[in-house]
Amino acid sequence: MPKKRLAQNSNRRNDEKKLREYKNHNFQPTVLNDDMKSCHISKLIKKSYTDKTETCEGCINFYHQPFFHAVINNFVQNVEFLQQLQEELSELTFKEKNNDLYKFYQSKEDLKVVDRPCINALRSLIYKDLKEWITDITGIELIDTVDLSCAKYQYTDTLLCHDDELDDRRIAFIYYLVPEKWTKEDGGALDLFDVNENGQPDATVKSILPVRNNFAFFEVNAVSFHQVAEVLTEDKTRLSISGWFHGPPVKRPEPYVESPVTLQPSGSVDEDIFYEWINPAYLDPVTQSEIQEKFEEDSEIELTDFLLPEKYEELKSVIQETNLEWKKKGPANKRKYSALDMNSAPEILKNCIEFLQLKVTRTGLLFRCRRGNIRNAENNQNNGGEKIPCCNSEVRKWNHGNYTLIHDSDCTTTEFELDSLLHICCEGWSEEYGGFTSYIAKGEDEELLSVYPAENSLSLVYRDKGTLKFVKYLNHKVTQMPTKGFYDILSVYRE
Repeated sequence: MPKKRLAQNSNRRNDEKKLREYKNHNFQPTVLNDDMKSCHISKLIKKSYTDKTETCEGCINFYHQPFFHAVINNFVQNVEFLQQLQEELSELTFKEKNNDLYKFYQSKEDLKVVDRPCINALRSLIYKDLKEWITDITGIELIDTVDLSCAKYQYTDTLLCHDDELDDRRIAFIYYLVPEKWTKEDGGALDLFDVNENGQPDATVKSILPVRNNFAFFEVNAVSFHQVAEVLTEDKTRLSISGWFHGPPVKRPEPYVESPVTLQPSGSVDEDIFYEWINPAYLDPVTQSEIQEKFEEDSEIELTDFLLPEKYEELKSVIQETNLEWKKKGPANKRKYSALDMNSAPEILKNCIEFLQLKVTRTGLLFRCRRGNIRNAENNQNNGGEKIPCCNSEVRKWNHGNYTLIHDSDCTTTEFELDSLLHICCEGWSEEYGGFTSYIAKGEDEELLSVYPAENSLSLVYRDKGTLKFVKYLNHKVTQMPTKGFYDILSVYRE
């Protein structure tokens, strides 16, 4: 008999043995917590839901700020069942889920189709008893469609800010199977956000710590912004079962559209400033020709040691000054980093940006090396020559917990854009820290290109309107860097 069939038969016999043991021990895993069966408590929490007031009745806690959510303590009262359930979950095959929004491990099989005794029992409890109970409490007519999966969050894993709104999702839920004595320092909390005047996530106003055998759920709507905070412990795993109850879809408000960034013409720069900044190696005609040829072929290039060493060291010293004014950039469902207030920026940073905003063409930076040509770059457009691109530049600071996310609205409205990215103060950076810029095609998961932080390196990426990008979440490992993060200057050019 094939080994695979032997293993399948062995697993089936083990499952049948467990079922017999459960019956012999009068095992009743599908019984809800007694407080959930109490008519008196159900009446009180139903009134709490209708009146939008907070209440704690027995093991059940109802809250309405920043949006409706609830926590049921000691969801399963049979300790033996809980242990057996965790054993079954540990035997599942998990696959890594990793993109702009999250990094964690999810069960390869949907728990809807997994055939294990305790998983079957819990699934029956959630699909029937719990669904009926939530329907009775909230008045939401939940349908039979229920999503169910198992997730493992380990050190540096996270799920960033989102609202869960998709199709007909109405109630999201999480059942925690974390180790005992999970602490705030371990991370992994369910963070809830309030919203600003535009309906966008503003700040974390509540954190629900994972507690073993607790069941949390919340109503999915336009303001149900939440995240799973990064797991900070290296010796514990945040194990949970999560999913959604579905029901009649609710009307959604029109999505908020951010104001477009202000673009400035990419003009000229004084020749003396130009030659003060650039590494002379890039002034060589042969080198320029090689750069142009490679860029035309690959639509991207990395120019190492781009600035003169002494100028780069001066730039590093200034950008790390403590008295610079940095503004936090949000909202959290799109980005989280700090940008320099250019009104208070030192002269050297302004000069550096002017230098980087030199004439840009579809083949990358067009270095105008011959004297007299730099100041006259803008005249080309008036003389019937090529168009002068417009540009937006930003000096950014990246630390632990910073990121940007992909959104369809990030697609350029123009046919093509050129990204110019200069990394600063990233000595000792490692790929495992995050912080790299990733490019993907819209509607695809496969990565087209990653740009990694490197000292005094200028990266040029030419992309079309269907190419999206994000900066990967900087996880806790980045605190091992001497600078605890890095800086960059991003310039985006459009014609």
